[in-house]
Parts: sequence; C-alpha cells; structure tokens
Amino acid sequence: MEEKEFRKKTRSAFVWNMVDRVGSQLISATIGIALARLLSAAEYGLTGALAIFIALSQALTDSGFSAALVRKQHITEADYNTVFYYNLFISVALYIAGYFSAPAIAQFFGEPILIPVARVLFLVFIFNALCLIQNAKMVKEINFHKVATINVSAIVISGVIALILAVKGYGVWALVAQLTIQAFIKMLMQWVWGGWKPRAIFSWKSFRELFAFSSNILLANILNVLFLNIYSAIIGRLYSSRELGYYSQANKWSDMGVTTLYGIILNSTYTLFSAIQNDPDRLLRSYRKSMKLTAFITFPTLLALSLTAQPFILILLGDKWQASIPMFSLLLIAGIFTVLTSLNGNFIRIEGSSGLALRLEIFKVTLFAIVLALTWHLPIIQLLWGMVATRAIVYFVSIVAIGKRINYPWHQQIIDIMPSCATALLMICFAYPIQLFITNIYLLFFTQIGVCALFYLAINRYIQSDILNELIGAIKKNKG
Repeated sequence: MEEKEFRKKTRSAFVWNMVDRVGSQLISATIGIALARLLSAAEYGLTGALAIFIALSQALTDSGFSAALVRKQHITEADYNTVFYYNLFISVALYIAGYFSAPAIAQFFGEPILIPVARVLFLVFIFNALCLIQNAKMVKEINFHKVATINVSAIVISGVIALILAVKGYGVWALVAQLTIQAFIKMLMQWVWGGWKPRAIFSWKSFRELFAFSSNILLANILNVLFLNIYSAIIGRLYSSRELGYYSQANKWSDMGVTTLYGIILNSTYTLFSAIQNDPDRLLRSYRKSMKLTAFITFPTLLALSLTAQPFILILLGDKWQASIPMFSLLLIAGIFTVLTSLNGNFIRIEGSSGLALRLEIFKVTLFAIVLALTWHLPIIQLLWGMVATRAIVYFVSIVAIGKRINYPWHQQIIDIMPSCATALLMICFAYPIQLFITNIYLLFFTQIGVCALFYLAINRYIQSDILNELIGAIKKNKG
C-alpha cells in the first residue's frame, strides 16, 4: 500500500470508527439514561450477573479467527466458509450448554428469575456467530461506514423497544430485549449489507492454518474476558443484586468512555497495521504515533470524567444511583491502563507474537487471582482499588515485554506518553478546587469540563505538542 493511500485509508478508518463509536455511545447513553430512571439497581444487577457468560461465549465462538482473517494477506472462500461453520457450531453448542446450565447459574447467584432470563439472553450467542464473517470482511476491506450504519441502527431500534417495555413495567425484560434484539438486528443487517453469503465449503487445511495463529489469541481472549468481567460474578456472589446493579451501572458508563476511545483507535489500527506488517520500520513508526495519539486523548478524557464523577452520575441518572459514583471514578482510572494495554496487545498480535500475547494474559490472570485473594473480603471500593493496581502493573509488564522484542524499549514508551500524562494531571490539579466554590451540580460539571478542556489545549499549544499540531493540520486539510 502506497504511503498516500495508506494515510487516506487511515483518516477514513479513524473518522468512520469515530462516527460509529461516538454516535453509538451517544445514542446508548441517551437510552441508558432513560432506562436507568425507569428501572432499579436490582434489575440491572440481574443482567450484570450474566455479563461474564456472554463475553466468554463471544470469545469462544470467535476463537481468534476474526483477528486471523483480518491479519491474513490473501483470504479464500474456503477460509471464510470454514470459519463461519465453525463459529455457528460452537455458538449452538454454547447455547445448548447455557440453556441447561441456567438453573445452576440462578442457584449460584440466588436469583430464580435468572433461569428464563439466561435462556432468552443467551440467544445472543447464535446471533453474534451468524454475522462474525460479514463483520470481519467489512473490517478487512475498511468498510467502516457500513459497520457504523449497522451498529447505530441496531442500537436505535433495540433501545426504542427496551424503553417501551420499561415504561409498560416489564422490568428486567426490557434490558433482556435490548441486548437480544440489538444482536438480532445487527445480524440481519450484516446479512443484507455484508456482501457475503456462506457456501457449502469446509476446509481442514484452512482451519489448521488459521487456528495456528488464532489458538493463542483464543486462550488470550478467554483470559482477558475473565480478567475484565470476573468482578461482576464476584460482586453478584458476595453482595446483593442491588450492589451488583450499582457496580454494573458504574461499569456500563465507564465502559462507554473506555470502549469509545480504544474502539476508535484499535479497530482502525489493527486493520491498517495488518496492511504494513511486512515493513517493520514503518509498522513501528505507525505504532509509536498511535501510542502518542492514544495517550493524548485517553489521559485527559478519562481523568476529567473521573474528576466530575459525582455531578455526571447525579445529572444523568439521579440520586438513586449515588452509590455508583466512587465505583465509576475508579473504573475510569483503571480504564486508562486498559486502553494503553489494549493498544500494546494489538501490536503484539499484528507483529505475529500470539504466544507472547497468551503469556501476558496468563500473567494478568495470575496477578489478578493474587490481588483478589487479598481483597475479596473487603468492601467493594477496596476491591476496585485492587483492580486499578492490577491493571497498572499489567500495563508496565506489557511495555517491558514489547521492548524486549522490538526496538521500542519500555522507557521510550513512557517518555512518549509522559507529556500527555503530566499535562492531564496538571489539568486535574487546576480544575479540582472549583468544586470547593460551586455547589450546583450542573454548573459544577460544565465548568470543570470546560476548564479541563481549555487548560489541556492551552498547555499543549504552549509547549507546541506534535500530536496537537498534527490534529489541527489534519482538520484544516479536511476543511480545505
């Protein structure tokens, strides 16, 4: 791919990923606000208890094949069809297992209603499997405008139906309907617009070739899912559904910020890095630039949201969700390390080190188990502080591991992200005292966010930040 074409595709991928992520999250946020005011914490806790099973099923169904397909230079119909039938077989098997395991899940959490809830919600396993190939094909071909349209449409339709059910008093079934219908609509639109239909082809040769790369990714993804979602299961088991509901709501809103950030950057960079994977010097330059951009956006955004956690939750969700505030703040801080570690993991996969990715996940889960053993008996906030510490350590280990494989030592990555980190911390120190003088939550939120944005941009303008200058240049070029 020529440099000019690569830059053009990079801009297009970034813009459409931003439309997808930001648009989807804004719509989800609007619907989420309305649902949070109509439903109780206990009802959110019920669906939160099943989050880990849905995430695990997605990892098992995909099995790393989507990443393998996007990364592979020359894809055949045999590759696509082989993966499709494998995905479908696994998803059906998982649904059957989930259907018959529903009573045991309900007993584990002490919530009998989880039996029918799980049996309906687990249909998502099959819906997701039926469109994995279409989605991977569109991503590989950098058709992010189609992906964005499909995602936004599914969120709007499912959200409207969920709101109608919530108003009519269906409680937790409004949330079940939202998740299930969203997956169904995405599957339906992927089949209509995806430009690919399965054929009666299955190749063991393709399976073995793709699985050679994806097997380590599969195990790494399973461990990552456990790492990211195990807190829902633990809180649901040790505490009440109401407290799990508070955590689920805090996690949902922090995830909106975290996944929007790394979704915009990671989805586009994985595909584009794949296109230049055979040019190590160019790949490393692009990787470093992506890391600087990620840090430039992530530190101020998530720290500013963490600072304004109280007015943010009270304005959007109301007083009944006040217990979610400290959880939301801590999850955002943990999210900073999640974003940076995810970008490192993206590069490891592109570089072909799926074995290293697996070893890092094993270390992550081992560390998590140690921290959990030390904190499980403590209040939820102490439990979440353990999460923050774990994710910070995992990030530092990931940059040390990468530094040993490529010409990008760990201290250089720290130097690359430090300007954004230091500037964002100064921004927080400058904006924090405002809450001592303003008591109105609306005025406080918008004042602190405005001050944070102006301070961060002013400091970066003063120090002539390369990333800021490049962003301004790109905006002017697009306007021109």
